[in-house]
Amino acid sequence: MGLLSDLKSKVSGKLSANDNGHHPDHDELRARLGSLPPFDPAKAQVFRYRKQYGVNLGSMFCLEPWMATDIYKEYHDQGPEAEGDLLECMGDCCGEKMKAHWDSWLVRADFERMSNIGINAVRLPLGYWVLGRGFAAGKYKRHAATYDEALHYVGRVVAWAAEFDIGVLVDIHALPGGQNFDSHSGATGPPQFFDSRKFQDLAIKCYEAFTHLFASVTNVVGLQIVNEPVDNPQLEGFYERALTQVRSQSLDLPVYVGDGWNLAKYAAVVKRLRERFGFIVVDTHQYWVFRPEEQQYRVDQLTRELWETTVPELSQASNELDGNLIVGEYSSVLANGSFDGEDPAKCMGAFAREQLNAFDQVAAGTWYWTWRLQHDSWFWSMQY
Repeated sequence: MGLLSDLKSKVSGKLSANDNGHHPDHDELRARLGSLPPFDPAKAQVFRYRKQYGVNLGSMFCLEPWMATDIYKEYHDQGPEAEGDLLECMGDCCGEKMKAHWDSWLVRADFERMSNIGINAVRLPLGYWVLGRGFAAGKYKRHAATYDEALHYVGRVVAWAAEFDIGVLVDIHALPGGQNFDSHSGATGPPQFFDSRKFQDLAIKCYEAFTHLFASVTNVVGLQIVNEPVDNPQLEGFYERALTQVRSQSLDLPVYVGDGWNLAKYAAVVKRLRERFGFIVVDTHQYWVFRPEEQQYRVDQLTRELWETTVPELSQASNELDGNLIVGEYSSVLANGSFDGEDPAKCMGAFAREQLNAFDQVAAGTWYWTWRLQHDSWFWSMQY
């Protein structure tokens, strides 16, 4: 019996180190988030409804190897891409290393600087797994205890932002199994989210927790339930299910949804959903460097495309949505072929201002991608 008791103790100890040992309730999750100012409904309305001039806080809680290079470089030969891959590479030391990353990626002075240059909102990308044990799947489930302290750092970001009257759009950047083909969805390879009822159920459970955490935080401007999903036939039905969950807890928390890279379609979808679920905002992203044809366009050609094609498309969607449209990601980064011998910095700086001027006419808010890279270079970093 002594041997069996010892074995049982060892097994229980191992389980408690991953997802199976502890399932925190909402009050415990809120305690992890830390102390935030009491909810001020009047001030919350200002944060939520004013024009948003923002920046993304990429790769703090949803890591990407090209951005958070230092934490990945030790494992370069193993080729980790998604954060879950990195956890597997780090093994037993992942908790210590992730905590060091969260503790250093942003500091209070970042928010003071944002405020000084006119930023009044940040978009905070989170992997669903930041909730920790009881809210994880796959590789994240094996390492779920790593995230027991993650919400403390999330709360610190929200508190620093509040100190400088900066709103926070809580962006669930990655869903169980991945909602697109990119590693920032939390998975490597084809998306599995839409093929798994289990993954979708877990996402709904996470929305319940996130709504409980943030619906009564004064400077949280909204909850984005998915980032850059593929245009899957199940997406509209999933949006309806997710909105039902959020609205069962909060009638007035703004909910943001991705446009599935098909803005006209999802503007029409959300127009219908708004009749039942109230304040919903569509998030569209605008980049000018990924399509092969864009890489050959000169900056003056891209500027014409911006004004002659993109702005009318955004304007039409915004009108259909009564103004509830944001550009949640945009960048001034262009391909080398766009400069045509001109100074790249001058071209990209001018194009960034051109975009901001254009989007300001048709969108309720804009968020540059991104605030920083590990070693700031080129124009992906707003600080560069």
